[in-house]
Amino acid sequence: MVDVVANVSQITPAWLTQALRANGSIKSSVTDVNLGVIGAGVGLMGELARLEMTFESPEDMPSVIIAKIAAQNENREVAKILDFYNREANFYNRVADQIPFNVPASYFAKVNDETYDCVILMEDLGDVSPNDQLVGASEEEAFSAIERIASMHAIYWGKVRRPEHSWMYDFMSVHEAERLQTLLYMPGLTPTIENFGAFLDAESSSILTRTGEQYHDVWANNMFSQETFIHGDFRQDNFIYPKDSLDAVILDWQISGCGKGVFDFTYFVCQSLKSDVRKRIEKQLVEFYVEKLREGGVTDYSFEQCWSDYRRMVLGCLIYPITVCGTLDLANERGQALAECMLERNLSAISDLGSAELLK
Repeated sequence: MVDVVANVSQITPAWLTQALRANGSIKSSVTDVNLGVIGAGVGLMGELARLEMTFESPEDMPSVIIAKIAAQNENREVAKILDFYNREANFYNRVADQIPFNVPASYFAKVNDETYDCVILMEDLGDVSPNDQLVGASEEEAFSAIERIASMHAIYWGKVRRPEHSWMYDFMSVHEAERLQTLLYMPGLTPTIENFGAFLDAESSSILTRTGEQYHDVWANNMFSQETFIHGDFRQDNFIYPKDSLDAVILDWQISGCGKGVFDFTYFVCQSLKSDVRKRIEKQLVEFYVEKLREGGVTDYSFEQCWSDYRRMVLGCLIYPITVCGTLDLANERGQALAECMLERNLSAISDLGSAELLK
């Protein structure tokens, strides 16, 4: 059995040999490795390192890969509450080769459930960076993203309760709504209001508070017929676009699981589009999403229902800015800017869509 390393410094040639032999990625041995931490402070939930390996004999796999390790700060506790690391490891080990997305190849993925250490060894995509969520997606990128997420949703639509998918994390159940409300939303609410008051007026603060108090209704609101496999963090910061292509490589499957497809749609639209772009094309995007679902065989989901679900789900999406603004170590200026952006765009969507009227 291969142990799970606790931090980057524990990655040795001997450990890599064990890990990469475990699923047949290599046949010989790793004789040397150079480690370099990358992306320090960019991600919130993990640490990344680039590994440059020397093999004893020629191997089919690349000699340079990426290691994704559990967060080395208090953010790990949030990851543990929502089991982020098992969710991502299960994605790579079980379904990564079945979905209509480009995703990094995975060579090893495992979690130690006692210590909650995690390591995923994956393809190095080179000196590229994800698109910047702060800049926002273009219209072309938005339609491309929605087309692909609809294609994935259609594959699993109405099928995630089957026994073969019992491993999927139940992301949007009534039980999960209660956990999110108790463990993340309400503890993060007061710090968010106190620390990000410059972005809030009395009405916005009231919306944040009422949403938290009624989170059961806005998160688990009787859409069980629409359950599918969702990405859970479907946003521009997790997309890498190859040169001259809209077919993005999709990263960070830590929040994937069984949920409502409209969540992925809503979260992308209200977080990865600047507010003026969202207002201009959101109805077109809803129509496009429903059309692509229909092309994938989903015939029982109308534009009217999707639009209604979208208006409600922008309230549910507040769990993300509340968690980021109120409970996470943001680490650097960009983390702070991302938190501000998430909160401001989410509240703007709620205002434009009149979603607060759905609250009691």
